[in-house]
Amino acid sequence: MPHDVKVAHSGWRGRLDGAGALLARDPRELVQVVVDQAQRAGDRFRARPSGDRRPFDEIAADLEGALGRSVTAYLAEDGLTEIDAEVRERVERLGPDLPFPIAHNAAPSLAKLCYALCRALKPATVLETGVAYGVSSSFITKALERNGGGHLHSVDRPPTRPGVEDWVGALVPDELRSRWTLHRGSSRRLVPGLLPQLEGLSLFIHDSQHTYRNISWELRTVTPHLTRPAAVLVDDTAGNRAFEHWVERERPAFAAVVETEMVGVAVLGA
Repeated sequence: MPHDVKVAHSGWRGRLDGAGALLARDPRELVQVVVDQAQRAGDRFRARPSGDRRPFDEIAADLEGALGRSVTAYLAEDGLTEIDAEVRERVERLGPDLPFPIAHNAAPSLAKLCYALCRALKPATVLETGVAYGVSSSFITKALERNGGGHLHSVDRPPTRPGVEDWVGALVPDELRSRWTLHRGSSRRLVPGLLPQLEGLSLFIHDSQHTYRNISWELRTVTPHLTRPAAVLVDDTAGNRAFEHWVERERPAFAAVVETEMVGVAVLGA
C-alpha cells in the first residue's frame, strides 16, 4: 500500500499543477482530459436511459440461460468470498488521506459480475478501461487465478495531479499481479493499438470516463474484437443512453441493467 506517498494538493492548485505536469509530459493526454470535461458538461442535456432496471439476482440467473453456463454458482464460491474480504481489508488499510474518492471504485455488483463472468467464460484475455484503486482488477485477477489461466489488460489514463500514480491499482494483491498489465493512457489513444494484440478477448469492462462519447466509442471499437461467446459490462449507465443505444445496434443475446447501481451487462453470440 502506498501509505508513504504524499497526497497531491487538492482543489484548483492541484489541478493546475497536474495539468502543467501532464502538458509537459504528454500534451495529447491533456487534450483528452479537456475534451472529457466538455463532453461531461454536454451530457447533462442528453436524454437519460429509459430501459428497464432489474434486480441483481434475477440478472445473474438469466445470464446462465444466455450463456448456457453456470454463473450463480460462481457467485457463491469461496474464491469470490476470499477476494471480497481481502479487498475490504485493503481498503481499510488505505487510510483516510486518499488522492481521489473511494467512490471511484467499482460498484459491488460490477465487481461480482466481473468475477462470475470471468469464471464462466474462462477468457484468455480480459480488457478493462478505468482502474481507480483496483477493485474490479482484483476480482478479475482472482477469477483468472481460479481458472488457472488468462490475463487482464487494464487501460487507465495518467493522473492529472502529481502524487497519484502509485495509488492506481493499489488494492490488487501482490500474488495476483502476474496476471495483470496496466497500460497508462486514455482508451482512445491506447485501445486501437492494443486490441490486435489481445487473443481470446471475451470479456470487456468499461469503467473509464462515463461520457456518451467515450462509452459509445469504446463499445463500438472493442465489440468487433470480441470472441464469441463474450460478455460486456458497463459501469454507471445512468448518465446517458450510450449503453442503451449500443444494445439497440448490436442486439446481443442478453442485455440488462442492474437496478440501484446501474451496471449494464450484455452477452454476445452465446
